[in-house]
Amino acid sequence: MATANLIAEITSRYSKMTKAEKKVADFILSSPQQVLNATITDLSRLCDVGEASVFRFCRTLSLKGYQDFKLSLALSTSAPETPQKKDPINISATEDCQDTASKVLQAYSLALEHAFQTIHFPSVSRVAKAMISAKSINFFGFGGSGTSAGEARNKFLKILPNIIYNEDAHIQLTQAALLGKGDLAIIFCNSGITKDCIEIAKNCHNAGAFVVFITMFPKTPAAAYSNVLLLCGANEGPLEGGSIAAKTAQLFLIDILYARVYKELGARALENKKKTSQIITEKMM
Repeated sequence: MATANLIAEITSRYSKMTKAEKKVADFILSSPQQVLNATITDLSRLCDVGEASVFRFCRTLSLKGYQDFKLSLALSTSAPETPQKKDPINISATEDCQDTASKVLQAYSLALEHAFQTIHFPSVSRVAKAMISAKSINFFGFGGSGTSAGEARNKFLKILPNIIYNEDAHIQLTQAALLGKGDLAIIFCNSGITKDCIEIAKNCHNAGAFVVFITMFPKTPAAAYSNVLLLCGANEGPLEGGSIAAKTAQLFLIDILYARVYKELGARALENKKKTSQIITEKMM
């Protein structure tokens, strides 16, 4: 069960830990912020121990597993007495609404700049070409990344007829189970470690579909099942899901991808846009 006193808990149990567990504890105590952004595979490599040792370390602390550990670490490092990384949207330090708005604007600007520096544009072009030739284009995502997947569906439906996305998690898994050769799966997963996203990538890959996995972390387990691993997003701890940086980066990528697909389609995109715009215009007063 998650706890807000993880650092103290590690210190109190340190003497009774195994040699491998102490290596994990030492790294966590020295670099807690780095650990917040690490998968269990990342942490095992950083500590030079097996993943099983990391899992046993979590159990030694009476935690259910690695995600329970990361939540506890996030709670512990967010305590008032713990020094925090510089945050441009520290609303507790703002004087009025305009000052708060200025901080939010700064956060968006920094997020866009970081996204521009991170995105691999040749990969974006490759994804755009795959979308144009695909039999069906299937978007997937949960939580904040699900919002991005929904936005991608809404945008691309204006120029392409074969776009599919459903908010329900069970329907997404069902949808993925029927994909195969000629189909395209585009999965938004900022953390890179959401179980359902990894399962979708694996099932689609094994069935012969073209898989695009959009994440911030190149060491995601989904990399083994992806035709294109597109790096985009933001470093988030368990308490920061759906942050401005992650959301802005994903929406920025969607707009870039849309622009590339529109350009590649040429006259066909313009004609489809006219048709979809006309049908909506007729519904207005």
